Amino acid sequence: MINLAYLAANTVAYDVIIFLGLTLIVGLFFGRLFEHFNIPSITGYIVVGLGIGILIRLVDQEAAVETFKIVTSVTIGLIAFSIGMELDFKKLKRRRKEVVVITLTQAIFAALFTTIAMWGFGLDLHIALIFGSIAIATEPGPILSITKKYRAHGPLTDTLVPLHGVEDMFAILFFGLTIAYAVAVESQVINVELIARPFLELLFSFSIGIVIGLIFHKIIQVTSYNDPDKDLVVMTTAITAIMIAVAIANRGFYIADVYIHLSPILLPMVVGITFANTSSQKAKHEIEHVTDLLSAPLMIVFFTVIGAEVIILVSDPLPGIGLSRIALYVGVYVIARTIAKLTGSYVGAKWAHSAPVIKKYLGLSLLTQAQAAIGLAFIAQGSLSNVSEANLILIVILISTVIYELFAPFALQYAIIKSHEADENIQKILYDQHHQPLFKYGLKKKE
Repeated sequence: MINLAYLAANTVAYDVIIFLGLTLIVGLFFGRLFEHFNIPSITGYIVVGLGIGILIRLVDQEAAVETFKIVTSVTIGLIAFSIGMELDFKKLKRRRKEVVVITLTQAIFAALFTTIAMWGFGLDLHIALIFGSIAIATEPGPILSITKKYRAHGPLTDTLVPLHGVEDMFAILFFGLTIAYAVAVESQVINVELIARPFLELLFSFSIGIVIGLIFHKIIQVTSYNDPDKDLVVMTTAITAIMIAVAIANRGFYIADVYIHLSPILLPMVVGITFANTSSQKAKHEIEHVTDLLSAPLMIVFFTVIGAEVIILVSDPLPGIGLSRIALYVGVYVIARTIAKLTGSYVGAKWAHSAPVIKKYLGLSLLTQAQAAIGLAFIAQGSLSNVSEANLILIVILISTVIYELFAPFALQYAIIKSHEADENIQKILYDQHHQPLFKYGLKKKE
């Protein structure tokens, strides 16, 4: 007799494979469809993800949620690694002070404006500070995707890429300290471990990232460019380095009884930075070619999964929260953070004597927010004893993420094009595509 329970359990993995395959092709189709009407493909992926999330709510979602975690973790690691590969210290030497000044200014503005706004609308100060620290985070995925798509190059793009390394460090430190303060307020006990945790996270993320990057560099260095299996060695080594960095970052580890959390963005980014600054241009080009091939399909699944993941999480019942309260704080958070990013970027660029194009368009390029913010919100929810306030943080950030990921890519695309940093040939190709039928016998845009 066939054991149906056993059979069902053993088909879950294949169901997940089917789900990922369908997500990839449906996401690709809707991305192209949205692009045909001059809407960023990322917005299309998110919209599809929202629909998939609703469908998953109707069936068993456990396997899908676990798959989401793996897909998002690997893709974030790949994005972070790719950004790290762009950080050439020789090129940044002349602009190092400018990048640091702009990054810190806009980060401080985001934290300060959002904290004051949330506090002013009735939240306790320690909860408002957590919102302020999360507001610093900017999602690098859309930035990497759109700048690469348009082959953007210029002062704005050169500022955007390195900004994330400094910003992530600042976000980790400020968030860690605000969580320690919030826990101390609720328990009325100062926890030294919580205060030390963000500093340890930075220290070990940097240290482990450098070690992995140096090992990665050595393996590529000893491979002859005449080796017929060179491409295989390069691809395998790159994938291994990214996977190990992602796994270590998401697992963390213990020193005695102290759990060391690592940054899933900073650690793989440091791997990329280390390799980029110890390798030849030819080796960097080889790795960039590999990561570009890997990132294209992963980006589609990643943004689609974000939309689905948010729907699943938002639809779970969270006690102690009213809809009117959620709506109020979502509105306050989105408006305050948006104003802060725009204002802080302009002020920072002015203080750093940056090019006019940076003053004008940098803020529009920094509105994206997704997985990093969701991760910080989950940490906050798990750390606070006040269940109602902890759930409020999570739900507000989840809904705000949907809003930002639907509309922020428009602002980023607009900034890249208006700053004249997008490749003209790519713009012409995309323009022609927008004025041609989507299919031979399909949708056709009116002239």
